[in-house]
Amino acid sequence: MILQTRKVERLTKRKRDGTPYARRGEVEVALTSLVYLSREEILERLKVRDPTSPNHVQSECIVYLIRATRNDNEERYFNELYRELMRRLASALPRIEGERAGGPENVDGADARDRVRDIFRVRLMEDRAAPGSALDYFEVMFSGAVAALRKTSMGRALRQMARRDAIDDEESGDPSIAVEKAVGSLDVQQELLSDDPNYRFKVAKAIRTLPDKQRRVIEMLLQDMPIDSIDDDVLTIRKVLGVKSEKTVRNRRDAAIATVRAQLGIGSRND
Repeated sequence: MILQTRKVERLTKRKRDGTPYARRGEVEVALTSLVYLSREEILERLKVRDPTSPNHVQSECIVYLIRATRNDNEERYFNELYRELMRRLASALPRIEGERAGGPENVDGADARDRVRDIFRVRLMEDRAAPGSALDYFEVMFSGAVAALRKTSMGRALRQMARRDAIDDEESGDPSIAVEKAVGSLDVQQELLSDDPNYRFKVAKAIRTLPDKQRRVIEMLLQDMPIDSIDDDVLTIRKVLGVKSEKTVRNRRDAAIATVRAQLGIGSRND
């Protein structure tokens, strides 16, 4: 029976202001307990899918555990951790518009999601070859790191779509609404919420401090209300707020997310 190394290593990546990245308190506590378990016990816990269960292993912890296998060759243990981590990664990626309704495959959006998986696999293999900081943010906030990685992967999809569609907003130069929908709209729950109930409480507290216009947008998004719809009978955030442009809602959403992330100390979306 192989035991984990009981010392939990610190992260080495630093923010722009020079302060080191740090895992959330609940992740540190969970890791402190996990490193005392045997690998067989950990693999059993990976089967627990209920995030409210005390035996559920947080995604951030799985990242730490798989990185900690760098110096051994127990293939089965690594493979099980890897399989579950990639399942979590796929779950954290937003569904592409059209998939929800069983529509035709969106090739550009699927390519963007494939690039996220490919980039993560490369980073993981590089980390196994030599210690680095490329995966540190995934130990801080897994869903936020996936969202940031997805954002960087949009470039190729945008270039592919440029042959067919107008991809930029005429005023700001930002990706157009149509492009954002095609590659997978930003999911607030995936961007801000982890599977840990204590962290969700902190997020909810941060949301309550937002300016009213931003707070209302986030609250409606968390209730799965669409930003806009071509169906006049569908209640949307744009209609509730009484604004003319869908972009106004998106701007408030992005500003709110940036503020909440800053309050929670999880860095910028480009980290």
